Amino acid sequence: MKQKLALSLVAALLLSVTTGLVEGAATGVAVVDVEKAMNSLDQMTQIEADIKTQYERIKEEHTSRRNKLKQLQEDLELLQAGTDAFKQKFDEFQLRAIEAEAWWKFKQISLSSERVLQIGNMYHKLLNTIGKVASENSYSMVMFKEKTPSFRKIKPEALSAIIALRKVLWVSNDLDLTDQVVLRMNNEWKNRR
Repeated sequence: MKQKLALSLVAALLLSVTTGLVEGAATGVAVVDVEKAMNSLDQMTQIEADIKTQYERIKEEHTSRRNKLKQLQEDLELLQAGTDAFKQKFDEFQLRAIEAEAWWKFKQISLSSERVLQIGNMYHKLLNTIGKVASENSYSMVMFKEKTPSFRKIKPEALSAIIALRKVLWVSNDLDLTDQVVLRMNNEWKNRR
């Protein structure tokens, strides 16, 4: 009952905003497909390419370190167990193995953190540009445009929850600002220098 009342209030508010009845102001609501926008940004493509290049370099270094470990292991196999030389080489092997694994994990975490930071910055730029485009087109609200869910693999007990979480049920294509936002951001990226 409370959920139906809350949904009715939200629907009434949205209806009043879209028809310009709130405080007598001419207002409008638009949508942006954030996923499509992020995937269409030239700067995002560059960020992903840079991250991939960094990952490949890290992977090469990791392979080099693993090869050095293999060489140490081969050297170890040539030594007689129990000798001081064997113990010294074994200690070196263990230390290098631990260092290599710790370095690999550190670099993966570091690169993952960098990617999150870059995507977060892009998202904030996207929000800023959405605000500019919306204001220029006299929209006072921009909502998250979602893809229509596929119900093929949904468990029956989850269906109601998925439907209830939908933000936009239907929108006219002329209220979709995604392409305008992407065009502006890509032009700004190309003309940044």
